[in-house]
Amino acid sequence: MKKFLAIFLIIIAANVSTASAAMLPVAEVGVNEFVKSITDIVYSENFQKEKPFLITNAVKIENTELPEIGAYSWACQYGLKTSAQPEGEIIFFVDGAEKVSAVKIVCYSEQYAENAGVLFAVITQALGIRQADAEFLLSNLNDDEILASSVVWSEERQRCFVLMAGARAQAAEGFQFMLMASDKQN
Repeated sequence: MKKFLAIFLIIIAANVSTASAAMLPVAEVGVNEFVKSITDIVYSENFQKEKPFLITNAVKIENTELPEIGAYSWACQYGLKTSAQPEGEIIFFVDGAEKVSAVKIVCYSEQYAENAGVLFAVITQALGIRQADAEFLLSNLNDDEILASSVVWSEERQRCFVLMAGARAQAAEGFQFMLMASDKQN
């Protein structure tokens, strides 16, 4: 797990390191407001007809995984209402101002990949990322041995979004996405 995190942080630094580049929150709102914007989409009547998702309440936890991003994170589980157990979790990392600095989607098994992709689309919609940019992030993951990454500049949000994907370090199957942002334009 530590090796994965070290490689993850090196790639983050490579994607956002220039003299003028700075990490930006992915959402300019607090975690509670951001989670509400996600659940408003998920629990809408039209969405529930297509994908009857259930998202648990977010619980505040100490961020021991990536303390460079923020001291605390919030986590909730998700899955179809018909699933016997959760399909994954969403972790919202927050900065000192309690704004969402990064979002991590964990999918417990490859069999739930489609639902994790739908959830990624919901999160990017809640962030105000254009659908074309979200699709670009997913379809242009540059595969590495351990971690894949993709970058897109969002004119609407005036920030560069970095998506990283990799296997779950503590499980034999499944994967995880991490979405972060910076002011780097190229």
